[in-house]
Amino acid sequence: MRISKERIKQIIKEELSSAHHETTRTEQEDENARVRRHLDKISTLASHMVHLFEEEREGVPEWIQEKVAVAAAMLQTISDYQENNENEKVR
Repeated sequence: MRISKERIKQIIKEELSSAHHETTRTEQEDENARVRRHLDKISTLASHMVHLFEEEREGVPEWIQEKVAVAAAMLQTISDYQENNENEKVR
């Protein structure tokens, strides 16, 4: 059985496309896993810090207040973005 040059080119093109698709999917899964790990760490640290500040007898330093406010604003921005993306997908 002979395979034409055109068919070989087509097979190679299909295989390269398939391999690229698999790599892209794997990279996306890795990125998603990395984000989830970071969010788990943020959650753990936030819970720990809530307990620390419950026990704080003196005022919380201003620089800490500012850092917490910035972190909260950044997370809110990300949450809003993701929710808007999900709403767009549903439409």
